[in-house]
Amino acid sequence: MKPSSSSSTEEKGILAQNTLVNVMGRGIPLLFAVIAIPFVIDGLGTERFGVLTIVWIVIGYFGLFDMGLGRATTKFVADEEARGGEQLSPIIFTSVFLLIGFGIVAGLLIVAATPYLVNGLLNIPAELTGETRKAFYILSASIPLVLGSVGGRGVLEAQQRFTLVNTVKIPASTLNYVGPLLILPFSNQLHHVVLLLVVGRGASFVIYLYYSCRDQQFLKPSEYPFFRWTKKLLGFGAWLTISNFISPIMIYMDRFILGAILTMSAVAYYTTPYEMVSRLGLISGGFMGVMFPAFSVYSLKDEEKLIALQQKSIRYLFLVLLPLVTFLIFSAEPLLYYWLGNEFAENSTLVLQILAAGMLINCMSMVPSTLIQAVGRPDIRAKLHMAELPVYLVMIWVFAQYMGVVGVALAWLLRVVIDGGFLLFFCNRLVPFMNRNRATLYRQFLLYTAVFTFLAALFYFIEGRITVLALGGFSALLSLYLIWSRTLKQDEREQVIGLYRGMKKKIASKAGR
Repeated sequence: MKPSSSSSTEEKGILAQNTLVNVMGRGIPLLFAVIAIPFVIDGLGTERFGVLTIVWIVIGYFGLFDMGLGRATTKFVADEEARGGEQLSPIIFTSVFLLIGFGIVAGLLIVAATPYLVNGLLNIPAELTGETRKAFYILSASIPLVLGSVGGRGVLEAQQRFTLVNTVKIPASTLNYVGPLLILPFSNQLHHVVLLLVVGRGASFVIYLYYSCRDQQFLKPSEYPFFRWTKKLLGFGAWLTISNFISPIMIYMDRFILGAILTMSAVAYYTTPYEMVSRLGLISGGFMGVMFPAFSVYSLKDEEKLIALQQKSIRYLFLVLLPLVTFLIFSAEPLLYYWLGNEFAENSTLVLQILAAGMLINCMSMVPSTLIQAVGRPDIRAKLHMAELPVYLVMIWVFAQYMGVVGVALAWLLRVVIDGGFLLFFCNRLVPFMNRNRATLYRQFLLYTAVFTFLAALFYFIEGRITVLALGGFSALLSLYLIWSRTLKQDEREQVIGLYRGMKKKIASKAGR
């Protein structure tokens, strides 16, 4: 049985290494997607590729809508290991059985809905209906595998085995984009492509299940406290399900409202910079995925260490994100001009600047959000989302009417500021930390406000896109220096340097083989 994350994992830099691995696990498949998608479109054709994107969405969203059991499994496994691990086997097997059961139900629903989807809702061309129907029937078989994998992965994440998780996850996610290229020399039929994707998900499921269960004690069915852990897992996961349901609505509804009130061009002017800045979420998502089980363990063992790890998380995220956001804000106009042309530079520059500032706040808010879930209060985030949704939709509508695309960006910024403020408030109520650092936070706020006010004034007088880009780079480096010298503590700087040196040695040793 693997040891749970504890103070020793932090001292040895395991959390830092796992964070890097986890971010890579999210980013590497995207790089393959950028390279492979043009060739996939060329080989399959636009219509078939459109159906394939729906297959990707189904696989991705069923992995998301797991009734919250993935994160619930991570929390309860991490908690149980901290207590000694007597109930570990019942938790793991209950979670996996529940997820596979939900997957079977979901798969049957896809089978039942396929005729309606193919012949009605999706407007599939007549010549593709046969292979699309076969593709969806094959896809339905993957849903129990996708959801079962969520349970196994949750166990491994609780044990801080992120290298193993991502060793499986990266090839499986990459197969979504590379798999069609492997099939195209032999066939361009959708059901053949989907069959390969299902085989890949099946392999992932087997590997996750093997490594998460191989050290567990297999009990008789009568010996499992199945109903006890079902109640606990679903009770925790239900609130996460609400959040997972509302979040996509708040992410995508602004585009529909923009399209209804203004034009599809306005949607493009908003969506393009949003998709650009949203990639920052890969960093915070990968980082907090590693912190969640560590937060959960410390919440049971040592509140002082929990607060210390929370503070470290904020500072490390700030170290990575602020320079990137600074560069995006100050270099927005030339970036858009050289990337997409003058039209987008004129219409999306302010939108990009507003969204970049909001994304920094949104990413930083993941720290209190994750801690709140780790201490066993996922209901707080869900209730906030339920309260925010109607207000946010009204804000988008009103702001879009009076300020257009910029108004929608401002509405989103205002929402994430309010959301982040409430999350900090409730986090501080559960784990008091702000009073200890009030003076330091105040000094830091004044320092960064003064520096960025000066930089904004300086950029107002600068002309020439190359000059603006250069000064944007300088501003990013300046923000990095300030965080390094004024915000990080000495031991944190040493840990970052140690991680860098360790990576350098590993790369050098591999290159020398």
